[in-house]
Amino acid sequence: MMELVSFARLQKFFLKNSIPKKRLSFKALQDYRGDYFNRTELLRELHVVSENGRVYRGFKAIRRIMFRLSFFKPIALLCYFPGIPFFGERVYRAFAKNRGKIWRIFQKLRFQLQTCFEKMKKVAV
Repeated sequence: MMELVSFARLQKFFLKNSIPKKRLSFKALQDYRGDYFNRTELLRELHVVSENGRVYRGFKAIRRIMFRLSFFKPIALLCYFPGIPFFGERVYRAFAKNRGKIWRIFQKLRFQLQTCFEKMKKVAV
């Protein structure tokens, strides 16, 4: 049986295991005890705090993460072109608002594909 994993947990696992520690460090929402952000803000959108203390939220946070990762740097540079931030912010908001629905659809498709592959293996054997 396939294990269902939350989207955020999968993203964190991927990023933590594929990025050198010096490039990004992750802090769990549950571990945050500061006064700078409130819990509602942190749940609503992604936050990135740079080395100098500047805070990036939402699409700008995604862009900042991509810029720090050499593989995604060309895409991050394209995200600075005129008009891209306007549309990027809207796409980010739509995705963030519906991430639960999107993740459930993804999990359902994944489960169906896994079931299909298992049936194909049985037929092949």
